[in-house]
Amino acid sequence: MKSSRLLFAMATAIILVFFGSSSIRAASKEKAPPAKGSIHVKGSANALERAALAKVSFQEALNAALKAVPGKMISGDLDAEEGVLKYEFDIVVDSKKVMEVSIDAGDAKVLEIEEGELD
Repeated sequence: MKSSRLLFAMATAIILVFFGSSSIRAASKEKAPPAKGSIHVKGSANALERAALAKVSFQEALNAALKAVPGKMISGDLDAEEGVLKYEFDIVVDSKKVMEVSIDAGDAKVLEIEEGELD
């Protein structure tokens, strides 16, 4: 009776160690990389604070976005996402697709281009 309890306890311990360590490894692998961008914002900044932090004007950022994705801008804003200050533009391209272009508010570099949705 004692040996079966001991065997059960050992088997349970092995299972816990194996699955516990694998879930810890999985969690550490899923850690998101730091967001790219030259201006980092802590907490939530209002529109005036974001505008004061930006080193690139709206027009300069729009020019960079249109150079990367030629088309017609349908919306654009300055926002802090994932702690990074960036301009985001929705641009309609010739194929009638909407492309979302993110531009760094510090140096006007393209951070991301992805296909968006027409709202």
